[in-house]
Amino acid sequence: MTSRKITCVDRLSPAASTATPSPQATARTPKPLQLDARLRAAADWVTPCKTCADIGCDHGRLGAALLLENRCKQLLSADVSVQALAKAQTRLTRLGYGDRTFFAAADGLNALDALPNKKADTICILGMGGDTIAGILLRGASRLQGATLVLGVQTELFLARSALQQIGYRITDERVVTADGRLYLLMRAIPAPADAPAYTEQELWLGPKLLAELPTEWQPWLLRKEQLLTVAIEAMQAACNTRDAKRLAAAQRELTYTQTALRRLAQKYQS
Repeated sequence: MTSRKITCVDRLSPAASTATPSPQATARTPKPLQLDARLRAAADWVTPCKTCADIGCDHGRLGAALLLENRCKQLLSADVSVQALAKAQTRLTRLGYGDRTFFAAADGLNALDALPNKKADTICILGMGGDTIAGILLRGASRLQGATLVLGVQTELFLARSALQQIGYRITDERVVTADGRLYLLMRAIPAPADAPAYTEQELWLGPKLLAELPTEWQPWLLRKEQLLTVAIEAMQAACNTRDAKRLAAAQRELTYTQTALRRLAQKYQS
């Protein structure tokens, strides 16, 4: 059994060498991995495929689960931090998956250059803000090659959804999960059909699938959003800063959409 070395992909250059084998420490017998609700939901959205990429892999637990459950035959485990990536490499090597994993220290989708054909069937990007994920998608759109996307967006969901639309993708699933007392929102997206309509502003802010399905798990997310928006609007109104006029108007529209969704949820589950 061998373990692939970390490939450092130049952030400014699309060129990258393929990882080369090196001796691996004695592998341990793989044991079932306990994932929190967030990682479990993300893993469940990965249908069996040849190659999955975990961008921003951190500790490597998600990638290990994907290999253990045979959701992919090979894995790209990537992180912008060499130190963080080393943690994932240690975990995956000890579990005996070093020979099925490519490791790349790279910025965003540049990491795909570490794969022999530079292509992944499914790409997971979790635990980042919407601005960061939007930047990764927009800069690396040409590298996607039709891959299914599984995203865990922490903040600024509007930006992430807008970026998906801009690169020609549409959301097929959205889910709110609770892990360690915190709320997380996950999205799954695929290339859009040619006749796909553009998202409305309301869909970009709140989520097209959440709006259509109105799951009960969404209510605490919306209540939290309502609270944050109310505080932000009051602060902007108190500041009386004309430069905040556009931000204030946008926040007020988002609050209206949020409150409308809360009323629809209440009506659905009271009837």
